[in-house]
Amino acid sequence: MRRIAIANQKGGCGKTTTAVSLTLCLKDMGHRVMLVDMDPQGSATQCLCPDRRSLEHTVLDLLVDSDGVALSDVIIDVDDNLAVLPSDIVLSTAEQVLAGSPGRERRLKGVLDELDGTYDFVIIDSPPNIGLLTFNVLMAANEVIIPVDPSLFSLQGVAKVTEALELLERVNGHKAISRVLATMYDSRTRISRELLSTLRTRYPEACFKTIIRSNITLKESTGFGVPITYYRASRGFSDYHSLASEILGNDPTQKSIEVATVANFLAPRRIGGGILFSFVDPEAHEVLVEGDFNQWDGRQDLLLDVDSKGLWQRVVALKPGKYRYRYVVDGTEVLDPNNPGTEYTDDHGLVSIIEI
Repeated sequence: MRRIAIANQKGGCGKTTTAVSLTLCLKDMGHRVMLVDMDPQGSATQCLCPDRRSLEHTVLDLLVDSDGVALSDVIIDVDDNLAVLPSDIVLSTAEQVLAGSPGRERRLKGVLDELDGTYDFVIIDSPPNIGLLTFNVLMAANEVIIPVDPSLFSLQGVAKVTEALELLERVNGHKAISRVLATMYDSRTRISRELLSTLRTRYPEACFKTIIRSNITLKESTGFGVPITYYRASRGFSDYHSLASEILGNDPTQKSIEVATVANFLAPRRIGGGILFSFVDPEAHEVLVEGDFNQWDGRQDLLLDVDSKGLWQRVVALKPGKYRYRYVVDGTEVLDPNNPGTEYTDDHGLVSIIEI
């Protein structure tokens, strides 16, 4: 039984849409699937069980008192091949209720261990934070899908989930394979193309070939409780059907979506009245940017490790024009790996260039 968690600390990146749509596509392919709703908002529950106005039992009962409530009393059988382990807003009390309890981060794993062999897949939706509920989700899963929408905060969420997985492996010996899924992709926007380029550059082996494109039917299916499988002619069904095929080890059914040649998401880019410089190095202790805009003295332009995982950034106020620059990492001068533009100078040798 494959246990797949959908996780990212950033809200609005498509976690619940991915959990519900992937569940339905796998079921549509003939597999027995259970969706576990670990988000107190209960959106996945409402989508797959729209007729359930109230719930006698939820996943919280199993986390808090697995001996007092039978698993069969909590599971909602939608049909022969689809089941839901539901949640509601009361799940938000789990952190307080389980505070100080031994093995509290393994509660969901213990519940799912009872189901081993009952289903082919268990898909687990998670809340938009890294707390006790998300640690339960990650401990219970052997695979993790990290949806990433076109935003810097969503990209930083990948680092946060990866950090949580590393902590669980170090402390509990639990290892899960993580993969990155580009969501809400709109080829008309530069930020979408840049983000996809960045994901494929930073995570070449872990990035799904399938891309989830921005599509109104996905919002309709999740928002109104209408299965995405009802929209077979839609782009949303096509994309998640392709994702399901890729998860099953087959070639994705989606036609190749090529990224236009654009600057990497981490290349210097305009933000407000300045330029955002970004550099990635988890091992660095100090990163600064120096160029003709600061007389090649970068001590005033130190970058900050914004996610504590080696994403170094700083906004430098610059007027329109052409600039030469380079990074200095722990005293070593390096070119910008995310910017192919270079130029040779007599005083500083080969340097990176930007024009704004």
